[in-house]
This record gives sequence, C-alpha cells and structure tokens, in this order.
Amino acid sequence: MLEFTSRPNKFGAMNRLAVTIAIFALAAVGVVLYAHYQRRTQPAGSSGPVVIPGMLRPGDPGFEYYKNKIRLENVKAGLGITFNKNRVALVSGIISNEGDRRLEALELHVTLYDLYDKFSKDRTATPLRPGVGLSGPMEPLEKRTFTIGIEGIEQLWNPRRLEVEITGLKYR
Repeated sequence: MLEFTSRPNKFGAMNRLAVTIAIFALAAVGVVLYAHYQRRTQPAGSSGPVVIPGMLRPGDPGFEYYKNKIRLENVKAGLGITFNKNRVALVSGIISNEGDRRLEALELHVTLYDLYDKFSKDRTATPLRPGVGLSGPMEPLEKRTFTIGIEGIEQLWNPRRLEVEITGLKYR
C-alpha cells in the first residue's frame, strides 16, 4: 500500500518574517526617495517666487550682453481644460542658446491678452533653473523645449496675441 507523508516545512515562520520585513524596508526606502525627489522638483508657482542666486536682471551689463544670444523660437499658445473644467493656457516653444557660455537659469515673463487686445493674465516662470530636471544647464548652441502653464484663463483669451520676454538669466 502507498502511504503519504508530509515533509516538514523548510520555509519556517522566521524566514517568512524576515522576507516580510525586507519587503517592507524596500517599500519604505522607495517612498522616502520618491518624496525627496518630489520636494526637489516642485513647480515654480507652487511655493512662491523662485530665487536663484546670481540671476542677472535687466539693466545689468551682463544681462544685456547675453540676452541677445538667447532665442525663443516657435513660441505657441494653446488652451487646455483640466478635469475640473478650469481653462489653462499652455505656452510652449524652444529655447536656443546661441552664445558661447553655459546657460544655467532663464526666467521668462509671459503676458496674455484678450480678443480686444486688453491685458488678460501674466506669469513669470523659470523654465530652466539649477537643480530641477534631469538635463542640467544648457550648453552653447543647444536647443531645449519649454512649456509654461497659466491657470484661470478667461473666456475671451486670444491665443494669437501673447508676449514672452526674458526677465532674468544666469550663465557661466
């Protein structure tokens, strides 16, 4: 006759506990790393104005010199509607560093107008800044895309009429 016997469980309670603790520790490390990365990459408008040490402003000779070497190409505006039905203007384009220095930070001021050419909304944003993103500073002759969102757009906003000006930059 055939007799079935069960073997003792080689994967005991202590081993199961050790594996559970290891999985929990890995998950905790993942959450901490994710939270640390999210804190570093907060959007420009979420915590007030962005202050970058060494940023050159209009009137500074270094600003006037290098501002002419930065081109904003193919600047377009579009309308986006969020899930809660808010209207968002999305201004996008290409930043072209045509100078001979590395561009570390760039601040842009975007002004939107309505269909009657009256002021509608504006925003100052820093699409290129140190410590944010994976790309780092722009090298000479490099091109990079940017997108700036402006929330709370009125019904009569004119996407064909917008102004984008450089209000700050930092280079080495």
